[in-house]
Amino acid sequence: MYIDSSGGDVNAAIGIGRLIRAAWMHTAIGNYVLRGRNEFVAEREHLPGRCMSAATLIYLGGKLRYFNADAQFGVHQFSFRNPSPDDLGRSQILSAKIALYVVEMEVSPEFLELSSSVLSNQIKLVDEVILRRLKVVTGGETDVTWSVQGRAGGLYVRGERDSLYGHHKVMLHYHKGSGFLFHAVIEAQGRERELTTFPLVEIVVNGEDNRIDISQRALRTSVGIYVNVMCNLSQVEARMLAFSNSFGVQVRASNEAPVFLGIAAMSTEGGKEQLASFFETLCK
Repeated sequence: MYIDSSGGDVNAAIGIGRLIRAAWMHTAIGNYVLRGRNEFVAEREHLPGRCMSAATLIYLGGKLRYFNADAQFGVHQFSFRNPSPDDLGRSQILSAKIALYVVEMEVSPEFLELSSSVLSNQIKLVDEVILRRLKVVTGGETDVTWSVQGRAGGLYVRGERDSLYGHHKVMLHYHKGSGFLFHAVIEAQGRERELTTFPLVEIVVNGEDNRIDISQRALRTSVGIYVNVMCNLSQVEARMLAFSNSFGVQVRASNEAPVFLGIAAMSTEGGKEQLASFFETLCK
């Protein structure tokens, strides 16, 4: 979804942003025009654009959010077009809606502080460095989000990330009676057959420095748009993941294959304490 807008109605912008998120679309600033045509192909040209005021809320709806060097992103206080004596109460309700939406879109609350610092009759252009720090701009990959979950008699620590290659999860499980398990959820993007039939399956640890071959014990199942990969882990292998800097899973046709399907190793930076505590508690 390409955005080139000076703004508009806040409630409508939030509604559009949620529709974009529900459709798993990405957002960028600018627009494309057709510049000439031959018999078979119409050339496209990207034009710089602006994303101002309420349009910034539409932009936040993207699963991935891109920013071109020539784009303009402008913020200010959100206000009503037709002021009334009831504005104070309405503004509090609107502020709460915007704050809830910003959190839903996994953007730093500092984004609201930045917007609120600029009068509604002014506009502040924000550069890409600040927008990346506030998690407004993601580029082609989001940060990994780590959490501890419980389900079906087991516990697990889950890392989750969106990228150009899909929505992916890696998990370190512990289930009473089964011990430690590895579980990956891979958005297949039409490659279900390869992900479930290629013979080589490896957990990659610390980038690709260490590999655990799980080809003979991996259970692979296709569910909707996802392929699940699961296997039992020894305590030594579980410890390796729990204290790693990153881990993921690669599915390849052979050891010599330079290209893999699966999940590039996810950074554990935001989940180190959770992973270590999880492992040490369950090993006592």
